[in-house]
Amino acid sequence: MKELIKRNKRILYIASSFYIVGLVLGVIFNNILPSLSQDNVQNITVLGYFTHNFAANLFLIFSMFTFGILTSILLILNGFLVGLSSLHSITDHGNDVLFILTALVPHGIFEIPAMILSGALGFKLLDYVYMKIRGIYFSKKQFLLDFLYFVIILFLLTLLAAVTEALITPYLLNKLTLGGSYVL
Repeated sequence: MKELIKRNKRILYIASSFYIVGLVLGVIFNNILPSLSQDNVQNITVLGYFTHNFAANLFLIFSMFTFGILTSILLILNGFLVGLSSLHSITDHGNDVLFILTALVPHGIFEIPAMILSGALGFKLLDYVYMKIRGIYFSKKQFLLDFLYFVIILFLLTLLAAVTEALITPYLLNKLTLGGSYVL
């Protein structure tokens, strides 16, 4: 695993950077989109969250054929939406930090790394071409193995995020809001 990360650190850094730029922009420009109601997400299943997030991740991966252009845009956009929704959550829930952290962090610890990993895979082809131009040997077999390992990790992270978002987060929020001092 350590070698996998070492071989791919450049694309992981690049993907993380674009995501963070989007996150910061979402926080800065939070007033350009209205706050969205969370009423329509109450009954989404594990499968629903998984298919939605995995499809978004696959789209990001297959953006590799644009040599990083679409990948960059999608990472910034996703980061922007997370930053925007986080700030809107603060506004919508009266600056209740415990509620917001409970709503976002449990599944976010899996979902955000999955998105960044998808973005890194979106840069993988560009990185491969870059290394070939620079004369750095990187076998096609290693390229495909790294790709496969990342997809497996991505699948597991997305599944964990879906289980957490559909089952654990609602349970925690219910316990928090029914605990007496928290009212939605």
